[in-house]
Amino acid sequence: MIKSVNPYPVSSYFNPDEAQTFFIPKYQREYVWRKDNWEALFNDLEEAEPGHFLGSIICVNTQADGMAGSRLELIDGQQRFMTISLLFCALFARLNDVPDKDDELHVELINLRNRLFVKSSRAWRFEPTEQSHNKADLQKVLSERFPKYAQPPRGLKNFGNRRIARAYGYFCDRLADLSDAEALVLLEKLKAAVLVKIEVPSHSDAFTLFETINNRGIPLSPIDIIKNNLLAALEKDPDYGIDRAFDDWQLLTERIPDPVVQERFLRQLYNAFKYLRHVEVRGCPRAMKSNLIRIYDALIAKNPALLFVELQKQGAVYAKLLDPLAAANEWSDETANALRDLQRLGAAPAYTFLLWAIHVTQVRRWSAVDVLFPLAAFMGRWLFWRNLTDVPPTRDLDQMFIDLIRDVLARLRSGEIHTPDGFVAAAQVGLQGHAASDDLCEQRLRGDVYLNNYDATRFLLCKIEEAHQTRETAVDLWKVAANGHPVFTVEHILPKTENLGEAWVNVLGAGSAQEAEDIRQRCAHKLGNLTLSGYNWNLGKMEFARKRDRTDDEGRPIGYRNGLYLNRELADRQAWNEAAISARTDVLVNEVKSILGLWAGT
Repeated sequence: MIKSVNPYPVSSYFNPDEAQTFFIPKYQREYVWRKDNWEALFNDLEEAEPGHFLGSIICVNTQADGMAGSRLELIDGQQRFMTISLLFCALFARLNDVPDKDDELHVELINLRNRLFVKSSRAWRFEPTEQSHNKADLQKVLSERFPKYAQPPRGLKNFGNRRIARAYGYFCDRLADLSDAEALVLLEKLKAAVLVKIEVPSHSDAFTLFETINNRGIPLSPIDIIKNNLLAALEKDPDYGIDRAFDDWQLLTERIPDPVVQERFLRQLYNAFKYLRHVEVRGCPRAMKSNLIRIYDALIAKNPALLFVELQKQGAVYAKLLDPLAAANEWSDETANALRDLQRLGAAPAYTFLLWAIHVTQVRRWSAVDVLFPLAAFMGRWLFWRNLTDVPPTRDLDQMFIDLIRDVLARLRSGEIHTPDGFVAAAQVGLQGHAASDDLCEQRLRGDVYLNNYDATRFLLCKIEEAHQTRETAVDLWKVAANGHPVFTVEHILPKTENLGEAWVNVLGAGSAQEAEDIRQRCAHKLGNLTLSGYNWNLGKMEFARKRDRTDDEGRPIGYRNGLYLNRELADRQAWNEAAISARTDVLVNEVKSILGLWAGT
């Protein structure tokens, strides 16, 4: 809900005769504007008529009158307020150097100072976040211009390399090129420029506005809003305090550094535990991006300290699910390998159930390994077939895992499940009920599997190869090169590209280019025509025998005699044709069903 929308000139926000102040909590993100932003603002002020529109700001205000000497939290507008403050400082420095100042200029300089400090209290008009030294950097600028109002910060290093110093320097350089009269005109245009102030009563309301307001600033994410609201609540808790809360939040973000994954964690945390009365938010059966702020606003209102404890606890578990090394240390190498496979299959929706499953092991005092390893291994196989068949569709996965929690929970509460094996079996049965039919799975395996899903195809080839590896023959099939691409990729034995060479035409079509092309179109992407290679670019469209016998500069085989199980049959073949592809497809389909079947190893 919007409380008010009012356009005010900059001079009203930085009013030398008022006590109005704006602040950015210490835990909000840092100043991020760059030279192109500073340049655009300065040029706009120079070129536009007085009253130029600078955009809008959003602030949370629980008072009836937001301009009545209050202290408002800026949710969106930090970038503008910091930049305007620095430009005011630069204007003060420029005009203070004018020789033989008249009375009007003296008054203007006093007002400039009072735009940056509240006259009665000497409080800062705008107080930035402490992130990335923002507050200390602004203090450095203010102390140099107004030593009686701001003390120099202690121990500040590398000030000149950071954005606030560079922004201030940029404005000073631009103003140095202006005459005294031009600098005064720019000051008047800055004071007259308009910012629309949108006041809302809550952080949740603030976030909904970001979808429709397009400012030059970089909008806050849901994580930013939730963090700000939660830490603001903990700041009022005498048993917690802002410093401890800020440090604890930093620990959480170190464990889960990616903002996208942080948001997913918050959604899945609610979805995994919403069955608990103290967690469920009325009207929110499932957490989605659109209602995430509303959900966490409600949870913060209930008990911010308890929520924060759970965020820390569950965040540590979630981070281990995503980090194979941590998973191996906490659970086992086998569990870590199963979790790696989940990541390779894009298993994000499954983490809702895994997070809850670990909680169950803790409550029931079961061994987490006894549950997590077989569960993750089965989920990996289930997700492989799901990815191959798109059954169930991606849009249904989040709700499916929520429903799976509900169904298994009911069996736990009824006493039907009382052992780790029973718990895992119940989850497996539930997932099996949502799997594609055997007929559809085999149809996809025998079809143009490469075209249907490249990632699933590479995964199944790697799993076939891994199933036949020994300690002596083990190769890291998931190794990534310096450019970020996998070393081993899917190789088409019969080239997938058009315009086959003469040798391939003779082998496939007895000299008929059209017949060879027809076979290529039918067979190129079939499973039997695929293998793994770390030297795809070296093999390309060359004829089969050359691919088979290819070596590197040192004579080491890089073709089909490279020792991989997948190439064992190819190593001794003299030719490659449709019949060979069909026969190899039969063999590999059976291997995939044996290795990745939904009940394999259970």
